[in-house]
This record gives sequence, C-alpha cells and structure tokens, in this order.
Amino acid sequence: MSPQTAQSAPPTRDNPERRRPRVLLIFPTPISTIPPGLTYVAKRFDLNGFDVHVHVNTFDNFRTVDQLKADLVDPYQPDIVGLSYATFGLLEVYRLQKLCRQAGHFVIAGGPHPSALPEEAVVHDADMAFRGEAEPAIDAFCRWWLAGRDPATRDTVANITYLDDQRRPHTNPLAPRIDPLDELGGTDFSYLDLDTFRVADGSIKGLQSITSGRGCPFRCTYCSHSLWLKHTLRSPESMVDEIVSRHDKYGLSQFWMNDETFTVSKDHAYQFCRTLKATGLPITWMMATRVTGVDEPLLRTMKDAGLVQITYGVESADDETLKRIRKGYTVQKAYDAVTMTGRVGVPQYINMMTGFPWETPESVEHNIRFIRTVGRHVNCFQLYGAVIPYPDTPIYDEYHQQAGFTNWWLKPRFQDAGMVIYQNVANPYLVSTYFQRNLYDDTYVAEDYFFTFSPEYKRAVAQMGYLFGWKSVCAQTPSTLKRWWRYGLGRASHMLYRASPVLEKRVVGSLAKTNRVHRTRQTAVFVKSTTPIHTNTRTHPRPKQAAPRSLARK
Repeated sequence: MSPQTAQSAPPTRDNPERRRPRVLLIFPTPISTIPPGLTYVAKRFDLNGFDVHVHVNTFDNFRTVDQLKADLVDPYQPDIVGLSYATFGLLEVYRLQKLCRQAGHFVIAGGPHPSALPEEAVVHDADMAFRGEAEPAIDAFCRWWLAGRDPATRDTVANITYLDDQRRPHTNPLAPRIDPLDELGGTDFSYLDLDTFRVADGSIKGLQSITSGRGCPFRCTYCSHSLWLKHTLRSPESMVDEIVSRHDKYGLSQFWMNDETFTVSKDHAYQFCRTLKATGLPITWMMATRVTGVDEPLLRTMKDAGLVQITYGVESADDETLKRIRKGYTVQKAYDAVTMTGRVGVPQYINMMTGFPWETPESVEHNIRFIRTVGRHVNCFQLYGAVIPYPDTPIYDEYHQQAGFTNWWLKPRFQDAGMVIYQNVANPYLVSTYFQRNLYDDTYVAEDYFFTFSPEYKRAVAQMGYLFGWKSVCAQTPSTLKRWWRYGLGRASHMLYRASPVLEKRVVGSLAKTNRVHRTRQTAVFVKSTTPIHTNTRTHPRPKQAAPRSLARK
C-alpha cells in the first residue's frame, strides 16, 4: 500500500487479521514540517504492541475536522484517537475531540497545550491528557489498557490528567525524565507520507532535523516549558549514527540540530564535533543557542566540524526588556557574541522580539541600532517575533486580566493566532499582507491582538520590519532586480495596509485559494556561505517511502 493510499483510505475494523489495539494519531492543525515528537509517540505505541496510523494535516494533505472524522476516524474505527496540538485553532480541535468521544473512541491529548492546560483538555472531551514527556506515560498507559482499562487503576499512569467519577480533574504525578535520550533512538519516518512535506526545491521539511536534546534550563518569561526545565541530552555517537543513516538513505548532507539551546553543555558540543568529523563525510549542520552559550574556541571547533549557521535568540537590544523577560544578559553581551561569531566566519540568523506591553518607540530604536550595527555579520533576521502570551508563561499570568485576554485561545477572534499567523492557515492571504509574509509579520502589533500600542510604536516596529525584510529578500533572492522588486512590493503593501487594513487581504485573499507560501519558502534558504546546500533531489532520487508499519503488516 502506498503512503498516500494509507493516508487517505485506512483499513477498516472488519479485517479479521487485525487484533492489536488500534491507535489513530492526528496532528489536526496545519503544519508544513515534520513534527518529530509525533513520530516518537507513534514508535512508542508500536513498541508496546499497538497498531498505529498517523495523519499530519500538512498543507498538501489538509482535512477539516469533519473530513478527518469522515475520511479517517470513521473508516479506521480506532480504539484510541490521539491528538497532538499546540495553542492554536483550539475550538476546532476540541470539536474533533468531542466528535470522536461521542462516536465511542477513547480520546487522548498531548503536545504543548495539553501539557500546559491538561484540565482544560479533559473538560473539552479528552479522556486523558498527557503532560510533558510522552514516552513513560505511553508505556504505563499501554499496560493499563492491555490489563483491562479499569478506571479505578488510572492512577498507575504517570503524567496524565483525567476526570474522576465526580467529573473532577485529577492529575497524576510526573514520571522521571528520560536521561540520557539514547533509548529513544532516531526519528522513524515510516509512519508518515513524506511527500506531503515536500517543498518547491524538492527537499522535505523536517527530514534534516536531528533530536539532540530536550528541555531548556532557562526561564524566559515568554516561554511555556515549566515541565521541561531539566535539560537532557542524547549522546553524540547516537546523533552521528542517525546523521550517517539519513545521509546514506536520503542523500542528505545538511542537518539541523533541533535542541532549543544546543550548547548548554559545551563538553557535549565538543564531543559531537569530534565524532562527526571522524566520519569523514561532507556533512554540514545548523543549530540554535543563546549568546551566552558560545566562546571563540567553541565556535572555531564547530565551524571546523561543518557548522554553517548559528541561530541566536537575542530577542531584544533594549536592556530594560532583556531584564524584564529574564534573559540573564545585557545588550552588550549580544553585541559581543554576534561580532565574535562574525569574526570567526559562521553565518548567523538572529531572532528578535517586539510587542511587549512596556515597550516604547525608544525600545524599538535600540533594536534598529543593533540591526544596523551588527547587520554585516548576519545573513537574516527573524521574519516574525511579536510576543504571544501563551498559557503557562509569566507574561500571560501577569497581564491577561488587565489586558483583557484571559483564555484568549478559546475565543473565535484568536483562532488563527500562532507563532506566525500566515503559516497556520489554509489561505494565508486572507489573514496577512505581502509585507507581513515577506518582510516582517507585525500582525499582532499592528492589529493590537493582545496589547494596545501607540501609532508611534507601530511605526517604529514597521521601520524595523523594513530592515528585517531587506535582509530576508537578499538572503533568498540572488537577482538584484528581483530583490528591489520584492522589497518594493513589500513597502507598497505596507502603505496600502496603513491606508486600509483589510483591502489587500480581501482582494488578494479572494484570488489566492491555496497556501503556496510553504511550497516556495525553501528549506535552509537563509544560509549564504561557500558551502553548498544539499537537497536529496539534486544528486539522489526521491526517497521511496514505505507504508506505515501497522499497515504493512496486513
């Protein structure tokens, strides 16, 4: 059975050869890249003796809630429906939970939002919400399920929340974190239809991502990861084994280390570099860290081992903002780290944030000064970055009542709100402008989504967006003429937007019916260096994707 067939026509329950409990895992909101966490969940259920089928709502394989129910849930008739979701589009996600539960399926919820608000997830029709690290909870859940699913013994399943007999939320203790992470093994893509993640350059978004660690020990106020403050690592040998395997199988030569802060352990980073270099393969790689996480010897070692881009979460060049978001360093440290990295010759991508409620136009001017000063060292700046007050963050707890956005994720107006608004919807042209999609996404500031800003502040953010946009256009567009054309369209778009915020969205949105943003925004496009970016289609055939294991057994 081909992957596409497997995705669109799962087996029916009438098959007498299928006796193992069936799990249908769904990523219900739009996504363009492989969600690695879901593949680990699928593998864990498989290892525990369950049949697993996975559907990810990519833009090339998107289904509405009603279509998910009719096309996947109803014909497959799983024993368990598992939904993985973040704080986005929750009204429809909760409607899917309700539909599945009403149809008699056992519904489990996991991912960032159920981890942050497990009681909300079970009140909205999940039988169980999984918190934090999923694998230990899945092991315990599978033992509970196979032993007969006695409601009285649900307290044996770590990391879960459920409603007790009086319909009151009950939360079990957390299991110890997995440390080290080697027992998880590598990402198993056999559960996915990889072609649905393919973009215009032929690459597959997420195929190059390597799990190197989990968690982050820092406590930035805009980040929701209270369950992940312990930082755990995977051995460099395990990581390099997976890199070599994907190089051999898919022809990949460039990889992304998806740890939030790759150099928390400098010893681990050094060992990874030595292990990777010893393979002798022409491997290049990228990673993200804090400006306090590097020094010059480490940078030179990583560059020598193939590092071709480093992403820094600078976030702000305003000392007051850095202090209030608890970054733990000053602006001068950011200047020093970016300048040092430029001197070593490692290309940089810089994340910056705006939209904090205390900021003034002067705060943004500090960012603009930083951008102009270090710009010669930077390939690209983040194309978005307005803060979103997610649940389980100090900034939400401090401001939601006074700013009036309590439980904003349950209100219709905010259903399209995500890290980047245009990346989360079927038609991005209805919710964003050309300026926001190509120069800088200032939607949450320009439209006062969460906080109210002065016209002067909004103009300052837009000016910063012009600088970001020019860097982005140059990083993506080799032709000088095309650069000026795209940049000019962006400025014209912003002028039209200021005159009439809805005009461009209505006109362009009525003409553009499908999301082509992700098809044309290519993988690793922001890397400008003498090291070529390899994709599996330039020198290798497209990888043949096997059917998911549970389907292949038929």
